[in-house]
Amino acid sequence: MSKFLVIVESPAKCKTISKFLGNQYELLASYGHVRDLPGKSLGIDVEKNFSPSYSKLKDKQKILKELSAKAKKSDLVYLATDPDREGEAIAWHIVEAINLPKSKIKRIVFNEITETAVKDAMKTSREINTNLVNAQQARRVLDRLIGYKLSPILSRKIQRGLSAGRVQSVAVKIICDREKIILAFESKEYWVIQSKLQKQTSKDTFTAKLVAKDTLKNKYEATTEKEAKLVEKNLNKSNYVIDDITKSNIKKNPPLPFITSTLQQEASRKLSWTAKKTMMVAQRLYEGQEIEGEPVGLITYMRTDSTRIADSAKSAAATYIKDKYDTNYLGYSTIKKKGKSNIQDAHEAIRPSDLSYSPERIEKFLENDFFKLYKLIWNRFLASQMAPALYDRTQVVVKASSKDATYFLRSSGSILKFDGFTRIYTEGLDDKQQDENKENLLPELEKNEEPKLNEVTTEQKFTQPPPRFSEATLVKELEELGIGRPSTYAPTISTIQDRGYIVKEQKKLCPSELGMVTNDQLEAYFNTILDLEFTANMENQLDEVQEGKLQWQEIVSSYYSPLEKMIDNANKTMEKVSVGERQLGPDPDSGKEVIVKIGRYGPMAQIGSTDDEEKPKFASIDSEDILKTITLEEALALFDFPKTIGQFEGKDIIVNRGRYGPYVKYDNGFISIPETLSINSITTEDALELIAEKKKKDKERIIHDFSDTQPPIQVLNGKYGPYINQAKKNFKIPKEIEPKSLTLEKCLDIIKNQKKKKKK
Repeated sequence: MSKFLVIVESPAKCKTISKFLGNQYELLASYGHVRDLPGKSLGIDVEKNFSPSYSKLKDKQKILKELSAKAKKSDLVYLATDPDREGEAIAWHIVEAINLPKSKIKRIVFNEITETAVKDAMKTSREINTNLVNAQQARRVLDRLIGYKLSPILSRKIQRGLSAGRVQSVAVKIICDREKIILAFESKEYWVIQSKLQKQTSKDTFTAKLVAKDTLKNKYEATTEKEAKLVEKNLNKSNYVIDDITKSNIKKNPPLPFITSTLQQEASRKLSWTAKKTMMVAQRLYEGQEIEGEPVGLITYMRTDSTRIADSAKSAAATYIKDKYDTNYLGYSTIKKKGKSNIQDAHEAIRPSDLSYSPERIEKFLENDFFKLYKLIWNRFLASQMAPALYDRTQVVVKASSKDATYFLRSSGSILKFDGFTRIYTEGLDDKQQDENKENLLPELEKNEEPKLNEVTTEQKFTQPPPRFSEATLVKELEELGIGRPSTYAPTISTIQDRGYIVKEQKKLCPSELGMVTNDQLEAYFNTILDLEFTANMENQLDEVQEGKLQWQEIVSSYYSPLEKMIDNANKTMEKVSVGERQLGPDPDSGKEVIVKIGRYGPMAQIGSTDDEEKPKFASIDSEDILKTITLEEALALFDFPKTIGQFEGKDIIVNRGRYGPYVKYDNGFISIPETLSINSITTEDALELIAEKKKKDKERIIHDFSDTQPPIQVLNGKYGPYINQAKKNFKIPKEIEPKSLTLEKCLDIIKNQKKKKKK
C-alpha cells in the first residue's frame, strides 16, 4: 500500500510526476480549486475584518471525498500544486476542505517537472506559506467586493446583466482612453520627398529622403502639395554630392528569455494566437506531453515575470550552442531586465526543461499547436544565451544644390557581419516597429562623390493617431504600468471581450458603445477603481503581503472604505443611461418585451427577460449601428431564423445568423453568406451557387480520396500544408513523405502510429 500521497491540480501532472517516484507514492489530482466564495451571496463579513466564508465547490465533492480517504491512509501528504500564489491557495484550501492535520502536510514546489526538480523538492519540503495564501486571499476578496457591489449599480443604471472587475475595468479604461485619443486626433498633411540616385561608375542605385533645407540643422518637411511640387522642381535641377558618410559598428543583443507577458506578445505576433490560447497550450507543455512513450514536462512554469535562468540550464545551453554551431556563437554577457523592482524572482524564465528534447526530435510526437509554441520557447531561450548580432551601419548625407535652394537628404543601411543569435531567432515586431526598421541597401559610396539623379518622388501622407491595442500590445501596456500579474493577463483580456465591453476587429481591440458608456460612468463615480497608479500600487501592496510586511485585511480596508462612499453616491446621483439597449415594444405572440442590446457576442435582439421563468429568446444582429434604428418588426423578423429556403437533392437548404455572421447550412456544411447578398433576400439559386463554389474549393483541396474505407480517409491540402483526415480527426504527414505518393495502406499506418503517440 502507498505510504505517501501527492496531490497536484491536473491528471496530466500526475502522470508526468509519477514516473519519478516509487511505488510508495500515490498521485491524485484536485482538478484546480476545491473551495471558493459562495456563488449567490457576498460571502464576506465586512464587520468582522472582512472574514471570508468559503464553501466546497459542488463539482468537487466526489474528488474531496477521495482525497480525504486516501490522506487518512497515508503517512504523509505532499501538496505539489503550482509554485505561485494561486497554487499555494489551492493547497491551503485542500487542507481546510479535508481537515488535514498539520503533522501530515508537506508543501513542495518545483519550477519544472523533471526528475531532478521533483526529487529536490521532496528533499526541501516546507509548510504552507500563509503569506502567499493571504496575498491571493486579498486579491479574491477585493475582486468579490468590487464585483458584488458595483455590478448591481451598472445593471440598474446602464444595462441589465452588467458586471465589473478590478483589473478588467482598468483594462477597458486603457482601451477606451486610446479610442478617445484616436477620435480626437486631427490629422495633418505632410509629404515624403525622395531622390533616387545612381553612382556615376555603375548601375548601383540608392534612395535618399529629404530631411533639411539650407543647413543640415534646419529640419524641413513639406506640408502642402504646392510646397512639395516646388521642392520636387528644385531637386530635379539640383547637383548632388555626398556631403558626409558615417560608419559605425552596431551590436544587437539577444532578446531575454520569455516571461509570461512576452510569451503572450510573441505568440500573438508570430502565431496570431490569443493570450488565452497561448496560456492553455503552455500549461499542457508544462504538465507533460507523451514523448517516445513517456510523459515529459517540456517547459518550466509558464506564469512568471522573472528572466532568471538556472546555472545548470545556462551550462546546458552553452554546451548545445558550442556543439551545434561554434564557440563564436556563445553568449558572453548577461543582460538584465530593466524596469519593475517587484519581480517575483522565485521562478525562472520560461524555457525548455531539458535541451535534449530538441524540436526536431519531438516534432512527430506533438500536435501542431504544441509543437509551434514549444519551438518558439526553445528558439527564444537558446537565442538568449547566444552572442549578439554585429552590423556595419552606414549613414549617408546627400547635399542637393541649385541656384534656388539647398536641400539635405539622408539614407542609411546596415550590412550583417555576424548573425549571432539571429541565426535561430528574430523577434517579432509591432506595426510601428516594422515601419521604423525599414532601411536601404547602400552601394559603396565615398565622400564628395557626385551621384546622378534618376528620379524624384513625392508622396502625400497624413499623420496617424496611435494604433488601437492588439492583445500583444495591451499585455505589454499592462505589464509596463504594473497592472495585474502574469496569471491575470489572459483571463482579463478574455473577460472584457466576453462581457461585450471590447470587440476584436482585425486583431485590434476596440471598445463597444457599451464599453465606452460603462467606462465613462465608472470614471465619473468610481475614479479610484480606474486610477492606473492606484491599481498598480495595489499590486505592490499585494507583494508586500506576500513578503509578510502587510496584513491582507489592511489592504482590503483601505480599498473598501472609499468604495462604500462612492457606491452610496452612485446609488443616489447616477442617472440611468441608454447604451445600445432599446425597448422596442411587446412581442405580439407572447406579450413579452422585445429589446435590442450589446450582448456577450455582440449586438443582439431579445424577447423576454432573464428574470422570467421561461428563458428569453435571442437573435444576433449584423452590426452595432443597427441597434439605433432597428424597428420592432425588423427585430421580430430576426427570430424567423433558422429558415429553410429550399431543397437540393432531397436535403434542406437553411439560412441562419451565427456569431461570425449569416450563413447557409446544407448537408452538415456551413457556408458564409457574403456581404453582396442579404440573408433576408437570398434565394435558393443564390444558395446553390455558394454551395457549388464551396464544393469546387473542397474538391480542389483533395489530394487522395479513399472513400471505400470505413470511416473514409482523405488526404487534403490545408492552411498549414497537407494532412490526413479520418472521422473528423486530422493527422500530420511526416515531412519526408510526399503527400501525392500516399497509398491507403500508408495512410492507415500513419494514423495508427500517431494514435499510439497521442494516447493518454
